Amino acid sequence: MKVFLFSVLILFIASFSGCKAPYKILNAKQEDDFRLSNYATFGFYDIEARGDTVSEKFEQNVNIIRSAIAQNLQAKGLDEARDSNLKVNIALNVKEELQTRQTDFRTDGLPRYMGQRRYSWKSEEVVVGKYREGTIMIDLVDAATNKMVWQGGAEGIIPEKSKNFTAEINQAIAEIVDKIPR
Repeated sequence: MKVFLFSVLILFIASFSGCKAPYKILNAKQEDDFRLSNYATFGFYDIEARGDTVSEKFEQNVNIIRSAIAQNLQAKGLDEARDSNLKVNIALNVKEELQTRQTDFRTDGLPRYMGQRRYSWKSEEVVVGKYREGTIMIDLVDAATNKMVWQGGAEGIIPEKSKNFTAEINQAIAEIVDKIPR
């Protein structure tokens, strides 16, 4: 699965302002008979990313997310193993969005005189900022059947900077993993 701008997504999950998180936990999807207690071990699929969108901190950020997922799954009674019976896939998507506003003659200047008593003014959309919006999805796959048994994630706006990156990632991943039925 392709990974885009992983470090940017990490910043999205990592930023908190006040008591409210800047991300929204998505509704989880699962198979009817899925329970985490049916599995003893978990392991990760390899994450691959390529192209000019991959940041210098990509590997470091992937390791932070993997570590957070591993800690939360171990707290639920699973052990990490190379040859596991539950596989974890991490999917990331980040896109840049433009923040715009409509021009208004009251604040953006008066109509222009075009001659012959003609005045012209046209409302336009003006770009006032750029921001990144990201989604992280965690898929759990039954290794024996190669079938996805659970999927959960989070989405939101990615802040430019974060002071306590690792702790905030741990909190976001904990909220996602808490949705997994035991």
